Amino acid sequence: MAIKGLLYLYVLFVASVSLLSYKKGIYLIWISFLFIPTIILEQWIKLSIPMEVILMIGSVVSEFRFKERRVIWSEFFVQNKKAIIVYSFVSLLIVFFSQTVPLGTQLRNLLTEMAMLLFSLQTFLLLKDNERPAKTLMIMLCCAVVFNMVYCLFFEMLIGINPAGLPLYVVLGIADNEFITDMIDSERGGLGFRAQTIYRHSLSLGQYMLAILPLFLMKNRLFLKYVYVLLICSLIVLSGSRSAMVPMFLILFLGEMNNFKVHFRKFVLVVLTVIVSLNFMPDKELKKINKEIEPFIASLAFWDDQKQYENKIDGSSMEMRFNQFDAALSEIADNPFFGRGYGYRDYYIVKHNALHPELLGFESVLLLQLVERGWLGLLLYLIMIYYIYKLFSSSFMDKMTFNLIFLGFMLSIVMTGVRPLSLLFVCLSCSIAYATSQRPKEQLIDSSLPV
Repeated sequence: MAIKGLLYLYVLFVASVSLLSYKKGIYLIWISFLFIPTIILEQWIKLSIPMEVILMIGSVVSEFRFKERRVIWSEFFVQNKKAIIVYSFVSLLIVFFSQTVPLGTQLRNLLTEMAMLLFSLQTFLLLKDNERPAKTLMIMLCCAVVFNMVYCLFFEMLIGINPAGLPLYVVLGIADNEFITDMIDSERGGLGFRAQTIYRHSLSLGQYMLAILPLFLMKNRLFLKYVYVLLICSLIVLSGSRSAMVPMFLILFLGEMNNFKVHFRKFVLVVLTVIVSLNFMPDKELKKINKEIEPFIASLAFWDDQKQYENKIDGSSMEMRFNQFDAALSEIADNPFFGRGYGYRDYYIVKHNALHPELLGFESVLLLQLVERGWLGLLLYLIMIYYIYKLFSSSFMDKMTFNLIFLGFMLSIVMTGVRPLSLLFVCLSCSIAYATSQRPKEQLIDSSLPV
């Protein structure tokens, strides 16, 4: 009860700050997402609604207290009313006609998604006219990157205990869910552990870091930008998330080729020099290097089932994905358009205290959306992502940064599924990049898009 009381007080504090200054309220909520353990943010406050959802909804509602903000919101909704109506109607249709998951659980999950979209929009509307808030949020991201690296080095690598995992569950007085937390004892790609820091799961850490990586590669004057790039990439590798590492290497390659086209010849020369040097290296040393890096390479080669087996790497293989897709089709055979219900994956884990025997963690957004919301829901989700993409691209000048953000996100969620706050981090990255890059005078909300 004492802990619940502290959560109530924190929510009240954030609400009070938001009512006095919506800008400071947004900052405070982003500080919460970046530095408060996910397990705490997901604690239920009232009506079985998580604390993070209440914070986001409270922030959006409090902004309507200011007349100038109401005008901006009104303009956006008028310009995009068709898309908003279609999204809301189809989402509710799927909820009411799906099966298995209770209606209340589905509505709460839908509320979470809508709250995330609204708070993402609120963040963008704050940044679009003023570069200063964007720089403030960028500083927060820099601090979060350093914080996560220090946290990982001290707790997970040096001490070998993650306080934001099992110990926090004990403090909160709730049962530890072994399927979604405490990856510190897992091995992946030659590493004796998997970093998760405060984000509940290693996949979350990898996907969140991946979403902000292109921001640090864009053409800007950020001090020590490549130090932050190194830290972000290190966290992704330490998370052991192949779904983040594969897009990470692609983003690094495409980003640097875009920034340093004039140095392309030098890049090719360096690569050729490394290849030639390896050929002259003694076989003994070459075998030693190969032995050290083979597990890491194998962890990336998710399509090579034999290599995965030889290096004792657990996780999803290509064969497993095909089997999961067959299982997904079987799951929704009697309700293919609307699926099992929004939140079915977590609902199954709670009800059976086990992962789904065939779908396991639903290791792809294609599998997850297909089972939870059927073919109609999968189509709706992909259209929603595309619509968000078009909203930004309609007036975005730094096309490469913007494209890399969505490229990394799409590759990652196809390989492993969407983590709780991933879309929020994607929208934050796009908003900061939009505000800090050269762009035309026309604002995003003035661009009408067909449904």
